[in-house]
Amino acid sequence: MMIIAAFFLLVSAMIAYGVTYYLEQKAKQHRIKTFLDGKRQINFNFFHEVLGGFGKGKQREIRDKFEDAGIYNRELLRYYTPIKLGLLAASIIGILLLVHENKDMLMSFMMAIITVIILPDTYLAWRKKKLIEKNSRQLPYIIDMMSVCVQTGMTLEAAFRYLGDELKSFDKDLCYQIRKTSDAAEVKGMEAALVDLTKRVPTPQVRSFALTLTQNIQYGTSVAPVLSDLAEDFRNEQILVMEEKIGKLAAKMSAPLILFIMFPIVILILAPGITRMMTGN
Repeated sequence: MMIIAAFFLLVSAMIAYGVTYYLEQKAKQHRIKTFLDGKRQINFNFFHEVLGGFGKGKQREIRDKFEDAGIYNRELLRYYTPIKLGLLAASIIGILLLVHENKDMLMSFMMAIITVIILPDTYLAWRKKKLIEKNSRQLPYIIDMMSVCVQTGMTLEAAFRYLGDELKSFDKDLCYQIRKTSDAAEVKGMEAALVDLTKRVPTPQVRSFALTLTQNIQYGTSVAPVLSDLAEDFRNEQILVMEEKIGKLAAKMSAPLILFIMFPIVILILAPGITRMMTGN
C-alpha cells in the first residue's frame, strides 16, 4: 500500500510539473508573438492567475524562504502553495481509494503529510543553513575586493553597487546578497541595509563586517586597512576551524578502526587455536 501511495504521489508531481511547464511555454510563445506583431500583450493564461492567487497572503514569507535557500525564481514561488495543496488533496483521494485497512490508511496519511507538507520546508531550511555557511566562507574575498574599491576612491555605496554587478560569475548567491544590500542602501540608507544583511546572513563574520562599515559611516574613519585586516582575520579563523576538524578526525576514525579492523584481526589470530582446541588436535 505504501508503494502505491508513493507511486501516486510521484505521478501527481510529474503531472503538476508537466502542466506548469506547458503553461509557461505557452505564455512565453504568446509574449514573443505579441512583441513581434507589435500588439498589446494580453494575459490570456487564466490558470496562471488562478494558481497564483492561492496562498497570496503568505507569498512574502514564501519568497523569503526561497531567497534564503538560494532559489531566486519569482515564478516558482507563485505555485509553491497550490502545488503542495494539490498534491496533498490528490494523495488523500488516492489513499482513500486504494487503501482499505485502517492501520495502513493512517500510516499512508502520515507519510503523505510528511512528504508533501514537511519535507519541502525542511529541505528549504537545510539549503538556507548551507547557503549561510557558504556565504560566510566566501566573505573574505568580498572584503578584499571592497577594500580595493575603497582604496581607488569609491564610496561604500558605489563599491556595493560595483561588486553586485561584477560578482555574477564568482558567486551568484553572495552576489545576490550584495546587490540586495546595495538596493536597500539606496532606499533606506547604508546602516539599515547592513542591519538587514546581518538578519539574512546571521553569522559572526557578517556581523563584524557590518559593524566595521557602520563605524566608518558614523565616525568617518579610514575603512580600507581595517577591511584588509578583517579579511585576514577571517581567513585565519577558517584555517583554525579546518585544523580543529582535522584534529577531531583521528578520534572519529578510532571507532571504525576498532570495529572493522581490530576485531577481525583478533578473530583471525585466535580462530586457528580455538578451532584446534575444539577439535581436540
